[in-house]
Amino acid sequence: MQSYRLLILPFLILAVSFTILYPNFADRSLKIVVREDVYALPEADQKILVNALFERWAKDYGKGSGWTIEPQGTLPPKENPFYTVKGRFITSAKINQISQENQSLVSESKNKLEPTWIENTIRGGKSLSIKLGLDLQGGMRVVLKGDFEDYTSKLKDLYAKELTELNLTLKNPTAKPEDKEKAKSRLSEIESSFDLSPMRKIVELEKAKMIIDNRLTTQNLTEPQVRIQKEQDAIEVSLPGVSNSAAILEILQNTETVEYRLEEPNPFVFKGQIADNERRMMDLGKREDTDIFIFQELVKNKAGKKAQDEFLEGLEKKYNIPKDFKVYAMWARGNSAKSALLPRSFVVLERKIALSGNDMTNAQPSYNSNSYGWMVSFTLTPNGAEKFFDLTSENRGRNLAIVWGDKVISNPVINDPIAGGRAEISGSFSEQEAIRLANVISEGALPIPLSVLEMRFIGPTLGIESIEVGLKAVAIGFFLVMAYMILYYRLGGFIADLSLLVNLIILAALLTLMDFTLTLPGIAGIILTAGMAVDANVIIYERIREEIEEGRALSIAVTRGFENAFWTIMDANVTTLIAGILMIRLGNGPIKGFAITLCWGIVTTLFTSLFLSRLFMELAVNRMGVHHLNLRPFFFGKKETTNV
Repeated sequence: MQSYRLLILPFLILAVSFTILYPNFADRSLKIVVREDVYALPEADQKILVNALFERWAKDYGKGSGWTIEPQGTLPPKENPFYTVKGRFITSAKINQISQENQSLVSESKNKLEPTWIENTIRGGKSLSIKLGLDLQGGMRVVLKGDFEDYTSKLKDLYAKELTELNLTLKNPTAKPEDKEKAKSRLSEIESSFDLSPMRKIVELEKAKMIIDNRLTTQNLTEPQVRIQKEQDAIEVSLPGVSNSAAILEILQNTETVEYRLEEPNPFVFKGQIADNERRMMDLGKREDTDIFIFQELVKNKAGKKAQDEFLEGLEKKYNIPKDFKVYAMWARGNSAKSALLPRSFVVLERKIALSGNDMTNAQPSYNSNSYGWMVSFTLTPNGAEKFFDLTSENRGRNLAIVWGDKVISNPVINDPIAGGRAEISGSFSEQEAIRLANVISEGALPIPLSVLEMRFIGPTLGIESIEVGLKAVAIGFFLVMAYMILYYRLGGFIADLSLLVNLIILAALLTLMDFTLTLPGIAGIILTAGMAVDANVIIYERIREEIEEGRALSIAVTRGFENAFWTIMDANVTTLIAGILMIRLGNGPIKGFAITLCWGIVTTLFTSLFLSRLFMELAVNRMGVHHLNLRPFFFGKKETTNV
């Protein structure tokens, strides 16, 4: 009766495994949300967008999938602005494809695959579907190299004020020796931070990696993988199912920061020089030769950041701006709220940063009903609140410019000290710009600029072919192993096959529960697991056959066969497990994916081979009345024993 009671455990484990795997095979419901601005378009434009979606649906999305979409061939009502897609095997790659190929119609970030009741119960609505890697479902891989020269330049701006004060202390003949010693020590510490050692670069890349992770998780992208390439001072990003490279690259490379800088003191001598020259050129009818017009043309023609920086540096030389100050462009919209955000004038700001984005947190966009525009409110860190109070107390009457990226978006006058740790930024923001600025403050700006070192695409066709080849390899390998085991070991082979099937089901459930991303090397690890599981059964059956041939009773032969094989199987699997753990710790990418499936496969193999197979075999011999057990193949003749 004990064996019957033990059956509860494998049945319970199988029930849990099937429950975890159920969402992969269940009918799912996907909501494809329509953009709000589509409903404001003329009916003819709406029809063009809807027709484009359903043409693609007939040719690609719905072809051969068995999916349904409602409403069919028309725009959904404004009160329920979404299409509902129902069917099985709705993959993240297909969701991304639909979103990215219909961007004018679909609001990509709001699309949602409705969770099943199992996902709601077990994971609080989080997906339990098996995730496919870049090599299986296609997508984009990009390698971004860090620009540490620009990073060093930013650091120098950040410490500019402190460096000036420290140098003045060292040059001051009346300063105390201990003050000079402290200044010298602090100066050495700051200057050492400008020297980027390999370890320091890794630290900064880790910070950038964390910020990129945060950005990608807010973009409704599936299974992004972000890794550091130490040898190239770069970050590798793999995005399965992504095809819209321009939008993704903008998200990844966005190094915009938010800073407060003091404007030059009144009467704005340097700003006045630039403005006087602008007026003189306008009076001569040479608007095209003014500095602001030339800079606007650079922006309109989408000249890169380097070209814009070089132009502003040229202005500093042209107007003899002191090295402690820097020329920026003041950006604003025209008379209309929908006009383009462009540079409208130049301002001269202190090079030192008065308050950085690191001092800000918890930003939220909001609509200002008084100014009919969007603004961003945020909280200052305790250290930032103290710095902001000191800054506003010591600089009454001066303009405090707010710099977003390289754009000065406002420069309000400091009238009174600001305490309380809360502040806001108002400017000519659209809703999208306010949201983006809030995200930059909340998530943090990238510490280092990133440039594209390498970008590759794996098309969906290659992904589908890879899936088909991988599944075919698993199916053929599994079938051949099962057939061979039954042909060679007969009843024992059938029990081994049953254990192998349970092994693969438990392994798939474990990997799903771990949010493991399945790749081609991962499939190779699963195939190897099947081979190793069968190998364990072969060792066991050979031991049982030896006991049978020595004339022992069948029940005793089975018991001793499993006992004699136990440590042989444990030794072989534990040594492989150690190698697999080392591959997980030291490897990355494909090596790590292979090692993870291999290690968990070893764990499930030990359970099914040493416990489940033994349970089934003892039940067959002791409870189901099996009196003859032949563990030789058909072509080697009979060698059996009677259960005495």
